[in-house]
Amino acid sequence: MPPGRQDARPPGRARRPNSRPASPQKSHKEPADLLLVTAERLRRALGRSFLRYGISGDLETAVHAAMNVIEPVLDARDTEILRLRRLMGAKLPGR
Repeated sequence: MPPGRQDARPPGRARRPNSRPASPQKSHKEPADLLLVTAERLRRALGRSFLRYGISGDLETAVHAAMNVIEPVLDARDTEILRLRRLMGAKLPGR
């Protein structure tokens, strides 16, 4: 590190190795199905994340507030993906 620069990460906060083993049934060549990211899965992930990073206060209220921002984005994403799938289905030859 050049002199005069400080590490942005506080001491003791080094990166942890990935504790999850690679999923054997998933191929990196297959695109992820974005519709699998549901509001409920995201809600649980937010709760775990808030706990992990020590967010104090009412956890349920914090998750609810975050979901108020995220759910409209998920709805718009789902609508757009479905619109594109219908559009692509109409353009496939032989249909």
